[in-house]
Amino acid sequence: MTTILIADRDGLSAHTEGLSLQFSCTFAHVTSEADLLAWLAERTAEILLLDLDIVAGRVELISRLRQVRPDTLILPVIPAGRPQLIKQLLDFDLCYYIHKPLDPQETAGALQRAYATIHSAQVPVPPTPAAVQAPFHGMIGSSRPMRQLFDLIDRVAEDDLSTVLIRGESGTGKEMVAKAIHARSDRRNKNFVPVNCAAIPDDLLESELFGYTKGAFTGAVQNKPGRIQYADQGTLFLDEIGDMKGSLQAKLLRVLQEKEFEPVGAYKAIPINTRILAATHCDLERQVREGSFREDLYYRLSVVPLHIPALRERREDIPELIEAFMAKYADSRGRDRFSLSPRALAALRYYNWRGNVRELENLIQHMTILHSGRIVELAELPEKFAEVEIPAEERVATAPPAGSKAPPLPVPATDQLRSAADGIHPDLCWLEGEIDFNELINDFETRLIIQALRFSEGNKKEAARLLKLKRTTLLEKIKKKDIEGLWEE
Repeated sequence: MTTILIADRDGLSAHTEGLSLQFSCTFAHVTSEADLLAWLAERTAEILLLDLDIVAGRVELISRLRQVRPDTLILPVIPAGRPQLIKQLLDFDLCYYIHKPLDPQETAGALQRAYATIHSAQVPVPPTPAAVQAPFHGMIGSSRPMRQLFDLIDRVAEDDLSTVLIRGESGTGKEMVAKAIHARSDRRNKNFVPVNCAAIPDDLLESELFGYTKGAFTGAVQNKPGRIQYADQGTLFLDEIGDMKGSLQAKLLRVLQEKEFEPVGAYKAIPINTRILAATHCDLERQVREGSFREDLYYRLSVVPLHIPALRERREDIPELIEAFMAKYADSRGRDRFSLSPRALAALRYYNWRGNVRELENLIQHMTILHSGRIVELAELPEKFAEVEIPAEERVATAPPAGSKAPPLPVPATDQLRSAADGIHPDLCWLEGEIDFNELINDFETRLIIQALRFSEGNKKEAARLLKLKRTTLLEKIKKKDIEGLWEE
């Protein structure tokens, strides 16, 4: 059971009523610095709610407590009108702080987040297999975009005559969607024939698709059926259809319109009953406008358009995908699974994932080899994840527990930053009744930018929001002032 120690002279304990029922925790209360040190000398508290009004050497006490009880998460309560104290606390890896006079909601919210923080480090990440939904023909995800996609696949599969144009970025799983449509249709017991139009050279793609007759060209010593014929009564999947050359587009259009095809070198058309599914990551509408893709073929292919969401559009599915890929690469090979710290998982959730699910799968395979049986921290992920901009509320929720190396404080609200700014007035240096106004203003602006970047843990987008500046304006000021990285000192 979690123990929360409250060190104050008045009132804090009143704001904790009800939390002991909501969470599995008990509260203890001391009213002086001496009682606090005596209590911690004999017992352990997971969370310390410390009113800094009860001590004289506030910063010194926090430093001492971190040495005596490094595993205790400290929530300081900062007296009103002490902006300099906030600046001093930046040197400590404290997850949260509370202002006085007390706000009941802020106090309860801070305790709830602190409770979640110390317990999140104990919860394996990703979720347990029991929490993961069963794959839908190999596709994983329980988010709303994926549920909508699965429902559309079911409806498209019922009508096994209409062509389907599957749209999606590279790595989203376009072939898996095509296989799912085939598997849920009445053609499921016939052949599913995939053709990657971008992987086969143009001079070979025609014979691969349509086949050829004996003597059609040098080396054609016998008849060879093409993939269209092999897919008769089944499904033909044309991946990367946007890369098909114009002459083949015309022949494919005939297949769709007339339900027949002619092998290379043949003089008689062969009737065919093949359902055609096509996929592309290209902008076919733009290609139609530019004349590189036939407009009539485009409309024939896109009778039923189907969009696969990018991974960044369904971030809530990432833990589920990680679980599945660990089962694939760790469990099947007899390796111990790794787990992710809350901050590492947050970085994976907010990364852009240009390679989508394929990129995530490659990362998990890589980490299974290097980090088997370990907890992976943010710093151990590939370097590109260090630049991920995590929202402020997510950084607070995933802050490491006390005693670990972590950014000093969560991002405060704008009014808190303004309060802190009150304490960073530049020194006025009067000389013969004059001051350099421009230099004074420039110095204050520099200090304010550094302060905002400290609060935002170096997140320039969030710092710009706190300062009510455009991000590009903030970047220009940082470059002009040559202060890159100074907020980390």
